[in-house]
Amino acid sequence: MWEKVTPHLQLIGAVLAIPAAAGGTYSVYRNFFATDIACHNLQVAIISVMEKNVPQDVKRGLLIKEVSEFERKCSKIDPDSHAIFQAAVQPPSATQLATAAPAGMPMAATKTDGFAASAASAFGKSASGDVRGWVALTRGESDRLGEPNFDGYALSLTALPPAGTVLQTRHMVPVWSEPQLSQNDQTKLQGRLPAGTCVRVIATRSPEGKTRTWGEVIPISCS
Repeated sequence: MWEKVTPHLQLIGAVLAIPAAAGGTYSVYRNFFATDIACHNLQVAIISVMEKNVPQDVKRGLLIKEVSEFERKCSKIDPDSHAIFQAAVQPPSATQLATAAPAGMPMAATKTDGFAASAASAFGKSASGDVRGWVALTRGESDRLGEPNFDGYALSLTALPPAGTVLQTRHMVPVWSEPQLSQNDQTKLQGRLPAGTCVRVIATRSPEGKTRTWGEVIPISCS
């Protein structure tokens, strides 16, 4: 969080150095900063509910109000989180119901490259049925253009990691069935990666003027 706060604090210093314009500029800054903090706090609250060990229908009920508020206030600030939260409040599809384990039955104990099956389920599967998908390596919002979504490589709009690179998420990241253009297509959302989880890069794609770099990845254990 503080890596985003620091530039804002620097802006305060610049504002205070120009007394004539300080009032108006600081007011704009204060409003932006308050919104950014409010959206971050709302995001944390929503993720906390998403991670609760309760039935999915109960979880959706708990999320509806906060997700609606996030959509209204924060969808343009953080469109990736918005996509994940919207999916979290949707009823399960026929495919999801058909593949879900029967009530009272534990999930299979199989793993994907050291990644637990339950987490691989959240990651989702590609159209071919493989546990792989596309993630935005860098952010595309105008105020965070090129900011890395992962640690483990010096990511930027011009620096793409080679195949085999292991990356770790800085925050929750959506997984897509294909790279997205300037705006997200909700129908292409495949799953999500929680903060602090690891992936191995299979392939990459440059931004091509679409503001984000992309990587096709598989989930792995961080250990």
